[in-house]
Amino acid sequence: MSAARIVRARPEHFGAIREVERAAEDAFPIAELPLALRGALLTSDEQLADALRADLLWCALDAGGRVLGFAIALWLGRDLHLDEIDVRPEHQRLGIGRALIDAVRAHADAHGAERITLTTFRAPPWNQPWYERLGFVVFAEHEIPAPLREIYEDEIAHGLARERRVAMALDLATAQPR
Repeated sequence: MSAARIVRARPEHFGAIREVERAAEDAFPIAELPLALRGALLTSDEQLADALRADLLWCALDAGGRVLGFAIALWLGRDLHLDEIDVRPEHQRLGIGRALIDAVRAHADAHGAERITLTTFRAPPWNQPWYERLGFVVFAEHEIPAPLREIYEDEIAHGLARERRVAMALDLATAQPR
């Protein structure tokens, strides 16, 4: 497990969150995230500020306070949507992503969410397969709930390949407790 501690983000973390997001973006193969889209899909200052105000932005910090990863969520009705989660590539596979998911899940549980939803790439292995190991299940495309479908379709409209994307959910009523 990671030595990172998960905290609520603060405005002074925004610059580091951007660095983590850019570094994580660079780790994706070109087939998944074409060069033309790199940088275009970064989280805006407004999105970070909105998530901060809504208490839906978490950071993973090392002992020195350096941001190693982050998670941002938003409410879609009674579902908490994991909008993005990134970990610095040199700190991946250390449990930081799982710890961030656990923080999001604790928040979802505490606020009566029915599910945690997300959209992601089918590949590489730190995407769909990793989420499946955490208990997330893929929606058949015709089963994607309307608010999530709007996000999914917006990603496609911005140039992400439909055949490479997937929408998933963790049903909190049936998922194993963490």
